Amino acid sequence: MAFGTPKSVEVKYDLAVVQNMLTLLKAAPFPDRAPIDSATPWELGIDYAYLKSLKTRFETEWDYSALEKKIGRFDNYLVHYEHEGDSLDLHYVHVKSPRSDAIPIILLHGWPGTFFDFHKVVEPLVNPPNNNLPAFHVVIPSLPGYFLSTLPRRDGWSIADTAGVFNGLMTSVLGYATYSGQGGDWGSMILRVMGSLFPESLTAMHFNMFIAPSVPGVDPSSYSAAEKRALARRNEFRKGGMGYFAIQNTKPFTIGLAIASSPLAILAYIGEKIYSWSDPSLVDQQDILDTVALYFLSGSFATSVVIYNQAPDTCDKERPDLGISGKWLLKNKFGFSSFPFELGGSPKVDIAAVGPLVYYKEHSKGGHFPALDCPKEYVEDLQELLGEHWSRL
Repeated sequence: MAFGTPKSVEVKYDLAVVQNMLTLLKAAPFPDRAPIDSATPWELGIDYAYLKSLKTRFETEWDYSALEKKIGRFDNYLVHYEHEGDSLDLHYVHVKSPRSDAIPIILLHGWPGTFFDFHKVVEPLVNPPNNNLPAFHVVIPSLPGYFLSTLPRRDGWSIADTAGVFNGLMTSVLGYATYSGQGGDWGSMILRVMGSLFPESLTAMHFNMFIAPSVPGVDPSSYSAAEKRALARRNEFRKGGMGYFAIQNTKPFTIGLAIASSPLAILAYIGEKIYSWSDPSLVDQQDILDTVALYFLSGSFATSVVIYNQAPDTCDKERPDLGISGKWLLKNKFGFSSFPFELGGSPKVDIAAVGPLVYYKEHSKGGHFPALDCPKEYVEDLQELLGEHWSRL
């Protein structure tokens, strides 16, 4: 495994490129009503009125310069990686705290997120309001194939491969002998693999998504209201929300290239996912528009969906979601935060069977993207867990 020298990069797109995106958005055919009348439009995909609202706001209110400034608040880097024929350029954000006792932490996003999912939590993690709260050196990589991170050309790049690259980023490139981590969606799966493969480095973890097998003999009536709600939400999603997974798993090139070609297509596709997977009372349209812009401007949508084809093969063979079988058991302390609109939650007893669960908290609001819709709670949970349980081994 070999990394090059990190290079500081300025995330900046030519205004002509940005204008082209908006011109394509405006020029795209858009119907004057939904395909059919439905009393439950979100069950059939994105609500027409909501998409129209997003499109209008994108065309008339969204400001690229504001997004550029928000990204520019943080130090962005690219580092080249090569190993046994694989090569990629890895994008990451690295923001160090002035505190000498700061805890290194890697924050991992998933799909259809980006590194920018965490822009609301970087500052309070790096510079907490008082010294009684833990501070963090924050590292946010873009997954291979996302934003400026390239995807290796090899068919078969797995989440275990990504886990190795991310551990190398933290230890070899940035020099953190030990570090903590947080993940949701694909980020949670990658973090679990990292926790199993590199326990000497990744010494504490936090998750907001955690799918675990049911522990035999547990009476479901003993579950808390939040646990019952999490299981109902997960089962509902599996019945009516997995269509995207099937096509991205089996035909990622088709859906990837088709959606990537149009900002309206990305807006409809990603807009539906972010809204449907979030607490509807907390969704900020600005977050959706910024995410869509980053996918289109970086040209990364087509490569972002390939993980659904490549990673499930690893999952099927090695079962990282069934850690109780022994393959990806967690060896170090970890915590889980339950948000009511999360898609991949599990009862506490099931999560605890996978490793030393030392922190479990149930929230009354929030969903699949807590760093976006519940940044205060997200930061507080990390501070509580790692303030008490972090140690450099």
